[in-house]
Amino acid sequence: MLPSAVIEKLPHRRMEAWKWTDVRRAVRDEVSGLSSVMTPRFTAPDGVSVTQGAAHPSDHVMGRLAQSFSDQSWNIYIPRGAKAAEPVLIEDMNRGHGRFAVMVDEGAEATFVEYHKGKAGSFANIEQNIHLAKGAKLIRIIVQDDPDDMTRIATSCIAAAEGTKLEQYILSFGGALTRLETRLYGEGANIEAVMNGAYLLSGSKHTDMTSHTELSHPDCYIRQSVKGVVTDKAKAVFQGKFLVRRDAQHTDAEMRHDALMLSERAEVRAKPELEIYADDVACAHGNTIGALDDSALFYMRQRGISLAEAKALLTEAFLASVFDDMDDEDMRESLMGQIKNWLGASYGV
Repeated sequence: MLPSAVIEKLPHRRMEAWKWTDVRRAVRDEVSGLSSVMTPRFTAPDGVSVTQGAAHPSDHVMGRLAQSFSDQSWNIYIPRGAKAAEPVLIEDMNRGHGRFAVMVDEGAEATFVEYHKGKAGSFANIEQNIHLAKGAKLIRIIVQDDPDDMTRIATSCIAAAEGTKLEQYILSFGGALTRLETRLYGEGANIEAVMNGAYLLSGSKHTDMTSHTELSHPDCYIRQSVKGVVTDKAKAVFQGKFLVRRDAQHTDAEMRHDALMLSERAEVRAKPELEIYADDVACAHGNTIGALDDSALFYMRQRGISLAEAKALLTEAFLASVFDDMDDEDMRESLMGQIKNWLGASYGV
């Protein structure tokens, strides 16, 4: 398929779900990977299989685009009852179209660590379909840090059966245009999910964190917290929706988005939504956008802390809560270390 034909298939701002993330406008004919297939690298512990096989048809706009380049997907299987001792690492998702299918079988537990770090002047489109069988547990940690001129779209569709547990943590530093979309479909009762994320954007980078959670069975527990920092001319988008069907009684779901704007030229667009048809639920959503607290900065400066260091400390404290639920202390320290490095470069400390 010619690059111009690919661009014509890309989402654009006249599509409601993409009105703040115009992929068609961001992509040019000469970008690398627009018409190629991705070749990722996997590191899997014993007992976890990684194979290639026929992929299922996709009903997502970017999935259909990936499907036009390959009818194959990378299939990752966690056997029934297995508890993977080490994380599954997915790397080198730096350009092209990639399709993944993950099966965490009944009672199995696994951790996935995904590094989305691309190449200058490139395009990446990833569709990942994940199935959590009854009683399975999955922890996903996604780190995305692309060059200023790279476009990346990563879409994850997660089907969760009865009694499953999902923990997902995203750390995004953006790119020319980045969209990290998660679609969670509850296919059983007693599902527990934590879906947190943090974005830190400078220059003219753009990150879109979009999520859609659809529950059709009772007694589910969902927590989602996304926090971000934008400076310079950066742009951030948060779109989150909880759709609670009539049979999803006793749902306990909470969504929050909080952002710090450190520049008058930066932009943050947020759209949290609740659509509820059940009558015995506890659901809430919230959104705040503001600046650093001047009184806190004054208090810290009165105690001999420089202005730059005070700003960095306050921003770090603001973001840290996103990763509080993470059990892996080493991974948490790694993520916070990357945040500190970004803050040090931004504030000059």
